[in-house]
Amino acid sequence: MHSDSSRTGYRFLKETILQDSLPSQSKEPTTRICGVCEPDQVLIPLPTPDAIPLDPVLLWDTLDNRHTIRDYSDDELHKWELSILLHYTQGVREKNGPSHFRTVPSAGALHPFETRIVINRVSGIPPGIYRYLPLDHALVQETCHSGDHLSIAKTCKKPSLVSESAVTFIWTAVPERMIWKFGQRGWRYLFIEAGHICQNLYITATGLHLGICAIGSYNENDIHCILGIDGETEFCIYMASVGKKK
Repeated sequence: MHSDSSRTGYRFLKETILQDSLPSQSKEPTTRICGVCEPDQVLIPLPTPDAIPLDPVLLWDTLDNRHTIRDYSDDELHKWELSILLHYTQGVREKNGPSHFRTVPSAGALHPFETRIVINRVSGIPPGIYRYLPLDHALVQETCHSGDHLSIAKTCKKPSLVSESAVTFIWTAVPERMIWKFGQRGWRYLFIEAGHICQNLYITATGLHLGICAIGSYNENDIHCILGIDGETEFCIYMASVGKKK
């Protein structure tokens, strides 16, 4: 007999088991399009990753040095550093017709996420909540629907992870972008792929000698209210804070 606390997990596994037949792929959802600039938003271009001279790093050293850092200095991130962090977590590496291949793997190359960032200290960008547009490699500023960008910190079990960071990444999932093709199995892929993204952020931040901490303890309802999303057609799936090391 499974305990009450474990039934939810076993039910999730059972209901997302791989099926012999997948849903019809004749109609793709309009929500598959990610990173769209709304008419009232202004693009904030980021430095082109290829034009940023980076010091070479050994992958093995970066993996060995990867660890969680929860305390950050008051120094700001450079705009080029933010550009690199965004590119290597959700940036477009190659375009092939409707498919966009990025720096992280995704089932069917569907990439069902939106990336929002809470900026506290980034050179040349005022504090606030922004959304990343991968196809443009640019940001747009978002409107807080409840409170302000500082309110995000209060949703976390450890608020200082956000309030003291230079920038905090918020990844939201849009299930329809995955479910239309893979059915209920797609729910598993959402959580698997969120891990891919955060690991890339860890490796990239380590290569840039920055501190990083993944965040899983937060109040989803409060975050959804601040971002103006409903928690069903789009929901917060993962967070991570980044800052200069003390």
